[in-house]
Amino acid sequence: MKNKFQLVVSIAALLAVGLACNMSTANMSSFKVGKDKAVTQESAAFKAGDTIYGVATISNAPGKTTVKFFLSADEVANMTKGEMLKGTNVDVAVPDGGGTAMYSLPIPAGVAGGKYILTADMHNEAGEKKDGKTVAITIEAGKAPAPTPETSDDSEDDTANSDDSN
Repeated sequence: MKNKFQLVVSIAALLAVGLACNMSTANMSSFKVGKDKAVTQESAAFKAGDTIYGVATISNAPGKTTVKFFLSADEVANMTKGEMLKGTNVDVAVPDGGGTAMYSLPIPAGVAGGKYILTADMHNEAGEKKDGKTVAITIEAGKAPAPTPETSDDSEDDTANSDDSN
């Protein structure tokens, strides 16, 4: 009887270990943000003219995954907290097994300064969110582009070419 009990316990333990090894542990193992494409040095402070780069690393994905990136307001004048900035959402497909998803966003002149949140959400093939990470960033207020200087070339001046002799 004791041998049967030990056999049942051993089989149950092996079954539990086997199931645990087969369970998906798909996750976003890291999310880094910086000013260079490879994000060799992380940064959370940006200004107009900079490009925000994000690299999300997906590990142990049993199938195709998609990383959905977007930038939203945290503490920004004239914006609601959580409001997504138009044109900042990008979906990046990651192959079976995992890999990296790369994001880049050039910051335009005239951007409102303040605190923002860059989000990377990992979704499975069915579109279900499985993991996600955020990075708080600060963007220095952008300056309006300088006005273009007036030209002194009369050929572009419509009044110089008008004929008032009629």
